Amino acid sequence: MSRKKGEDNSRLVAVVMAVVIVISVATLIYVSLPHEGNVAQNASQGGGEEKVVLTLTYGNESFNYTLDELMKMDSFTGSGRYIKKSGTIVGPNNYTGVRISMLLKDVPNLPENFIMEAIASDGYTINYTYDEVKGYVAVYNESGNETGVGSLTMIIAYKENGELLGESTGGPLRVAFVDDGAISSSSLWIRSVVALSIRG
Repeated sequence: MSRKKGEDNSRLVAVVMAVVIVISVATLIYVSLPHEGNVAQNASQGGGEEKVVLTLTYGNESFNYTLDELMKMDSFTGSGRYIKKSGTIVGPNNYTGVRISMLLKDVPNLPENFIMEAIASDGYTINYTYDEVKGYVAVYNESGNETGVGSLTMIIAYKENGELLGESTGGPLRVAFVDDGAISSSSLWIRSVVALSIRG
């Protein structure tokens, strides 16, 4: 009888030990697995897959770019100013980014003449003519008078005065027209750009 009781106790101890081991292993696995919150946090800290910040489309072709990819392309820095409808001139500021002409090299069979639509994160859009994409836009003097057509460089900017564009400066990407501080219309400078669409 005592022997049977001893065997039962041994079995009970073995079962308890097995349960403890299973729980310990399960806990260890759970702690080791990445959780959704941690994945999001790691991604925001650069530990995960980087977010697409710009999509360029033409017909059935689509090209996605992360900020890191854009920053690895040949950069262009220039000084630019823009004039608001009120007559207020903003700038000059130095903008660094990627020339639109550089991005368009990715597009096969680009038509000789096209319209490019820039789309902001809030749904606001601007259409640019072929000449405007080439940088041939109206320029103004400091009195707000139009002085002719300038030959500026249209860029997708990601930096202003050496700092990455943030929410307050129209980032992470914005359209800018730059050269040596020429003044162009604010209606051409779209903030928070997320997409470019080419139409033939």
